[in-house]
Amino acid sequence: MPFITYRGTNASLTLHGIRFEPKVPVLVEGEATVKKFRDQKDFEVKEEKVIPLEDLTVPQLRDKAKAAGVEGFADMKKAELLAALQGGNKPPEGDPANPEGADDKDADGGDPPTA
Repeated sequence: MPFITYRGTNASLTLHGIRFEPKVPVLVEGEATVKKFRDQKDFEVKEEKVIPLEDLTVPQLRDKAKAAGVEGFADMKKAELLAALQGGNKPPEGDPANPEGADDKDADGGDPPTA
């Protein structure tokens, strides 16, 4: 599915039932619709484009959160959506890659080993 970017000067534009904001790539489904945009000079069509999550709009992030099964995504703000989609920076509790104990302190607490 290609991404289409509006390069015009309008603040926003709705065309073929799709809302475009300048310089914000939008994922468009349907080859017939994509073909119509290929013929217009104000639109750029790219077949494959990786868009950083930070560059997506809140509605686009909510769509991704819904597809990912994130609970409560409808009430989240952009920062919360980004954190949920990126999985946060902290490994899940009980993860073997997490050397911390349940109290978020080092597992051995710096105590010397006991005999």
